[in-house]
Amino acid sequence: MNTPSATRSGLPKTRDLVRHYAGQLLEAGAEVSVTAIRARILEDHGVSASPNVVGDEVKQFWARTGPLLNARLKRPGIPEAVGQALDAVWDVALNEATAAYAIERSHYQQVAEQAQREAAEARMEAEQATGRIADQERQIALLTDQVQRLSEQLNRAQAQSDELQAELREVMSQQQQQGQRHNEELARLQAAHQEEQQRFAATHAAELSRLQAVHAEENAALRAEVSRQADIFESTSNHLMKETSRVRDAARLETERLTRELAQSRDMVDRLRVQRSEAKEESAGFRAQADSAAAQLQQLQKAHERLEARYEALLQAKAEGQG
Repeated sequence: MNTPSATRSGLPKTRDLVRHYAGQLLEAGAEVSVTAIRARILEDHGVSASPNVVGDEVKQFWARTGPLLNARLKRPGIPEAVGQALDAVWDVALNEATAAYAIERSHYQQVAEQAQREAAEARMEAEQATGRIADQERQIALLTDQVQRLSEQLNRAQAQSDELQAELREVMSQQQQQGQRHNEELARLQAAHQEEQQRFAATHAAELSRLQAVHAEENAALRAEVSRQADIFESTSNHLMKETSRVRDAARLETERLTRELAQSRDMVDRLRVQRSEAKEESAGFRAQADSAAAQLQQLQKAHERLEARYEALLQAKAEGQG
């Protein structure tokens, strides 16, 4: 039997191999079956032939070979037993080819149904994936829109932040300027207050010196008057009486004048007290000067008390002279 022709890849075609091995099996008197042919192809060529192709080619082989065998069996001289054996072989071959074809067809139907099911599942998964992709695209669009809005809000917030920072810098600059003006005004007020305190201290000292001089002059005049009145009292009692009356009047006037002076002195003391209180309220830092003013005030009060004592002594002396 001829060897099957090779293809471009170096191996014969599957159908040629099937015909070749089917002829070998038939000549050897073996069963021409799909399983035997596939086993030989795998053993000799290392190829796993398709059962469907092998089964179809076996059917065609018997379709070609059957009439030839039948014609040979009808020739004269062939024993009947050989014809029966050939018929049995022919039936087995046809049954084997038919069974292999049915098995292969059932297998491929199952494969096709499985492929259809897998294709349906794939279409369903594709539709679901398409829906998920569409949802994801919508979500991406929403997220993109949100990101854009957030970016715009961030830009507006950044612009507002820049404006607030600029306003803050301006406010800080204004506060610094106001603080500088406040410090300058405070320094000016402190200098004016200090100058006023110095002027007040100088005025107070001058007024105190004037009052002390006035009191000294009045005391000297009072002593001179007492001495003169004593001399007049000793020279003549009549003249003393007249002089006493005159002195009484003069003393009354003097008392009124001293009373007025005393009232003025008290007013001055009150004013000094008020000024001292105001000085204390205006600045606690001038406590030393206020204490000095208080000391001078105490000295003035003591001088006033001495003046009152002298006045009382004078009144008592006059009362004793009249008696």
